[in-house]
Amino acid sequence: MATKATTPISLKQIHGLVGGELVGSAQVTVTSLASFETAGPNDLTFVTGDRILKLGKPTAAGALLAHRRLTEIANPHIVVANPALAFAQVARTFFCPVSPPRGIAGVVVRGTDTQIGLDVSIWPGVTLGDRVIIGARVTLYPGVFIGNDTTIGDDTLLYPNVVVREGCTIGARVIVHSGTVIGSDGFGYVQDQGRHYKIPQLGGVTIEDDVELGANVTIDRATLGQTIIKQGTKIDNLVQIAHNVTIGAHSILVAQVGIAGSTLVGHHVMIGGQAGLADHIVIGDQVMIAARAGVNRSLEPNQIVSGAPVMPHEVWVKAQAVIPRLPELRQAVRTLEERVKKLEAAQGERGKKRKK
Repeated sequence: MATKATTPISLKQIHGLVGGELVGSAQVTVTSLASFETAGPNDLTFVTGDRILKLGKPTAAGALLAHRRLTEIANPHIVVANPALAFAQVARTFFCPVSPPRGIAGVVVRGTDTQIGLDVSIWPGVTLGDRVIIGARVTLYPGVFIGNDTTIGDDTLLYPNVVVREGCTIGARVIVHSGTVIGSDGFGYVQDQGRHYKIPQLGGVTIEDDVELGANVTIDRATLGQTIIKQGTKIDNLVQIAHNVTIGAHSILVAQVGIAGSTLVGHHVMIGGQAGLADHIVIGDQVMIAARAGVNRSLEPNQIVSGAPVMPHEVWVKAQAVIPRLPELRQAVRTLEERVKKLEAAQGERGKKRKK
């Protein structure tokens, strides 16, 4: 990946791609991408709000994608509804590398009855099992292993050393980063007289269209049935998804999330880094789970939760505000206890005198 273009790109070309309102000369050109803070005269950058404009020094960027007309600066810019999205479109169109060479390397291991679509790129060191189906324009980098009876959809990209075990289904336009394992055995054992006996994991994994999996993600096959990652979901590095879990469409799982077996996660759910979800629970649609939360119960849709054990976010914020004051509050309680004891003792003495 590179942030420098092979030829200058004019603001007119960018405007033709992202639309919006062009402010300044359409003939201005850029050759690279940069952050707002580091952008120079040859760079394109973007700004999504006024806060960075107020905090930072004037930008030297050659051009910007902006959320509004920037009357306070002279730099050429394009006003769009979503500058971050427009920036991503520019990066994808003008700066992403060209597709790798197409074709099938001579040192690919192929099982029997394997079907391979048109215009693929299968690199040396790839292993394809029996009855594997590879769609059109699929890219498999060195070290990829595809197990028996697995299907890979059109335009899917598997980076080096990805493992997809037997009996799995991966949809179209899926991206899987290096080291990820799809279809490893679920962690299923039955205990008898102090010994652990393995329960055969006979199910599979289904990854639907437009999913992206980060590096070293592990998705276990189902004991029976399917572990399912639904359409458009994005999963960060080092996430563990156990057997028979279902992740709803267009969800986000940040790094080091762990989800135990048979948990159902709704659509458009966001789970922060290092959060842990117990087994056999249901997470409603559009729930937001904060980083490092411990989710030990099912959650209704459309709420924000934090903490371990998990609680409504506003309750967790109040609880966190109290924690630094606990030593002070403890001392206050001790002082009140002493005062109560003294008052009770004095009350007792007055009672004895009245009786006399």
